[in-house]
Amino acid sequence: MIVVDASVLVAFLDPDDLHHHAAIYLLARARPPLLVHPISAAEILVAPIRGGVAAEVWADLEAIGVEIDTRPIDPMQLARLRNETGLKIPDCCVVATALNRRSPIATFDEQLARHAPSGRSVAGDE
Repeated sequence: MIVVDASVLVAFLDPDDLHHHAAIYLLARARPPLLVHPISAAEILVAPIRGGVAAEVWADLEAIGVEIDTRPIDPMQLARLRNETGLKIPDCCVVATALNRRSPIATFDEQLARHAPSGRSVAGDE
């Protein structure tokens, strides 16, 4: 199980993204489930909604093992993370999901990677 940040899935979906090939490489080797927080899922779906293909894109992501994490996150935990890390709330949601699931984070966001639980981040510039 791995918690996947929107940066990885957006790169996976966009062949013109700088990290596209790294995202393909990373996701091909990851063991499902690939958990995303609901806010991350919303970030991923903004462009597909605009293009009228959100259902198809989400089906493609589910086919590779992407699942929305349905565990609730304590708002106090998010507030503490926001204060301790300086991350924005969507990134705090990713960190909280990883902490609560005791899972590493897959991200291309360097600031988010620095705050991964116990430094457990996969991705970067492969």
